[in-house]
Amino acid sequence: MPHYEGRESGPRSLLDDVAAWVGSEPMAALLRRYGGSLPGAGTATDLAYLEAFSAVHWDFRAGRERHETAPQPLDPEQELAVIEAAIALGLGPELKPRLDHYTHVLVLGGLVGSCLFRTRFAAELLASGITADNVTGVGGFRPLNEADLESAALSGLHCGAFEVDAIEASLKRAFGIEGEPRVDAGGDPHREPGRSWKVATYDAGPVTVRAVAAPSSMPDRRRADTVDTCRFWADEVADLAPGDSVLVVTSAPYTAFQHCDAIAHMGLPYGCAIDTVGVDPAALPEPHFQKRHTASGYLQEIRSAIRSMRRLQYAAATAEAELAVESAAFLMDEDGPA
Repeated sequence: MPHYEGRESGPRSLLDDVAAWVGSEPMAALLRRYGGSLPGAGTATDLAYLEAFSAVHWDFRAGRERHETAPQPLDPEQELAVIEAAIALGLGPELKPRLDHYTHVLVLGGLVGSCLFRTRFAAELLASGITADNVTGVGGFRPLNEADLESAALSGLHCGAFEVDAIEASLKRAFGIEGEPRVDAGGDPHREPGRSWKVATYDAGPVTVRAVAAPSSMPDRRRADTVDTCRFWADEVADLAPGDSVLVVTSAPYTAFQHCDAIAHMGLPYGCAIDTVGVDPAALPEPHFQKRHTASGYLQEIRSAIRSMRRLQYAAATAEAELAVESAAFLMDEDGPA
């Protein structure tokens, strides 16, 4: 998986990491199983091929949400081979952070169950000795659906009407927070969710805990997505800067694509280190939250990882080109007339 420690790492190391992932034996073996092979004409071309190939062979969503997609039948040999490839490609759980201290812990929202067990995992990490200055849960103004409300009822969680309310309630439970937050907000999420935003801030001892929902970058077309929310958090809430470190908390098998997106949209633009951990839903203590991902589900998330790797490769190549232009301009200034 790509590794990024901030600007001292440089975009070249990311390009090398992406190339290694694309050209890895697990990827080659998986392609062979479905009748494909990389063109071998460079990482950008190989990623374009992988995205097109995966759209034909591994895309089962057809525009649906992940939780609405039914498993696809595979024979036992295929099941085993796909799961082994997915784990080798970085889609498995990742439970141990690389650093002992982070400037920010960023917990990604989702369905109510995901909000609950991801925030709990973040709290467990801090209780185990990892330290952080800030913990933020990011969600959106997605109305909670029937499955969300059922999960909330099973867990005894009072979580309002939207995903951001669920991540806020989950943070309060996980970190034992009482009292009311300081709230900054704008817009009416019931009428214009794409133009609405919210930041709820709690002082929880040495750690500042926040729940954040962002406005959409395309408010007339959709609600804010994860990228919108992370950029809003980085610019308007966290004021991310070079030298900062961010630990992204999610769950398997989404670790790979969310890690790449975090580097592309936060690590590279702001010069901060990015690590990602993911809890294993199959190992949760609550039976009603346990989820064992199917092989077809892993194939779908390999496609997600491919698309995120492609975005990261483009972002890193652009950053490298910009550095080359800056370096050339500096040399021209140095060699210019006195």
